[in-house]
Amino acid sequence: MGRKRRKLTASLLCLSVIPLLCSGIVVLVITSRIIYDSLRDEIRESLRTTTYLSYKIYNQIYPGDFVEDGEHVTKGGNASGPDTEVIDDIKMHTGVDVTLFYGDIRWLTTVKYADGSRVTGTRAHWDVTTHVLNAGSEYFSDSVLVNGEKYFGYYMPVRNTDSRIMGMIFTGKPRRQVMRDIRNHIFVVCLLEIVTMLVAVCFVLHYGKRMIYSLHETERFLGQIAEGNLGASLDPYVLGRKDEVGEMGRFASVLRDSIVELVGSDPLTGLGNRRSCDIALKNTVGRARKKNMPFVIVMADIDYFKKVNDTYGHQAGDEVLKTIADTFRAHMLHHGFVFRWGGEEFLLIYEDMAKEAVCAHLGQLQNEIRSLRIPWEKEEIRVTMTFGVADFEGENKPEELVRRADENLYRGKHGGRDRIVR
Repeated sequence: MGRKRRKLTASLLCLSVIPLLCSGIVVLVITSRIIYDSLRDEIRESLRTTTYLSYKIYNQIYPGDFVEDGEHVTKGGNASGPDTEVIDDIKMHTGVDVTLFYGDIRWLTTVKYADGSRVTGTRAHWDVTTHVLNAGSEYFSDSVLVNGEKYFGYYMPVRNTDSRIMGMIFTGKPRRQVMRDIRNHIFVVCLLEIVTMLVAVCFVLHYGKRMIYSLHETERFLGQIAEGNLGASLDPYVLGRKDEVGEMGRFASVLRDSIVELVGSDPLTGLGNRRSCDIALKNTVGRARKKNMPFVIVMADIDYFKKVNDTYGHQAGDEVLKTIADTFRAHMLHHGFVFRWGGEEFLLIYEDMAKEAVCAHLGQLQNEIRSLRIPWEKEEIRVTMTFGVADFEGENKPEELVRRADENLYRGKHGGRDRIVR
C-alpha cells in the first residue's frame, strides 16, 4: 500500500509540480531576457543623451571646426589635443568614459591603459567606422571592443559647419560593470519568482497530500468491503469533500450499503452474515499467511437461549440477539470483525492479536454481557455467553480453524457454560 501511495505521489508530481517548475523555468528565462533588453535599451538612451550633452559642452568650450595642419589637429583654432579637463569632468560626474575621435583615431579619451596613460592614437573598430564615418549614422553596441575590453558604447558622428564628417564622439561603460548591475536586477526578480514557485509547489503538495490520503482511504474502505468487512467505515473527511474524490467516496459508501442490504448482512442484527464471514475469514487467513500476522477467532453462543424463547417468546429472543449484536459491534470496533454465524451463535475475528490478549478482551466482554439488563415488557432479561477460542496456526483452510473454535465452544457448553475455553 505504501508503494502505491508513493507511486501516486510521483504521479501527482509529474502532473502538477513538474509542469509548474518547467513553466517557472521558462518564465525565468523569458523574464531574464526581458530585463536584459529593457536595461540595455535604458543604457542605450542614457549613453545617447550623455553623448549629445558631452559634445554640446565640448563644442561650447571649444567652438569652431576641426582643422588639421599636417602635424596638429585644432578645433576653432585651439590646439585642444592635450586638454582632457572637460571629458574627465564628465566621467567624474557620470561614471561614463568619453572619447573624441578625429577620423577613426582616438584624439581625446578618458580610457586608460593599466599604467594610467590614455589610450590615444589607436583606431576605432572597423564596424564602428563603417556605421558612423562611412554611413554617417549613430551607432550603439553592447559588446564593442575598446582597448581590449568590451563596452556598452554609443557613437555619434562629429561634423564641421560644412557638414563634413570629421570624426565621432563615444560614450560608454565597461560591459563587466553593466552586466554586474543587470545580473543583480535579474537575481532579485528570479529570487522572487523562485519563492513564488516554491510557495505554489507547497500548496500543490499540501492539497495533493490530502487528495492522496482521500484516495488511499477510499481504496482501504473498498478493500475491506472486498474482504468481507461490510461494517467498514469511511473517514468523514472524505465523505465531506465537495469534489470528485468526495463523490467517489460517497458512491463507495452507497455501494457498501447496497451490498450489505443484498447479501452481506443479517437482517435482524445488522451484523455481517455467514456468507460475508466466510469471505472475511478466507481473506484474513491469506493476509496472516502472507504477512506472518497472528489472529484469533472466537465462536460465541448465548447460554440457554431456547429457554429465553420459551419463557418470553421469540420476539424477546430477537431483542436479546439485537442487544448482544450491538454489544459485540461496539466491542470489536478497533479489534476486528463480528458476524452472526447462525441462530444464537456469533463469530468474532480478532486481527493482529495473540490468544492471551484476546482472552483478556473476552473477559471484559463476558462481564459486560453478564451485566446487561434487557428490558422486556415489565421484566428484565439477563443472559450469559460461552466462548470457544482458536488461534491461527497456519491452517490451509479456514474450516479447520472454525472447527477448533467450535470444539472449544462445545467443551465450554458441556463444562458448565458462561466460560471462555481455548
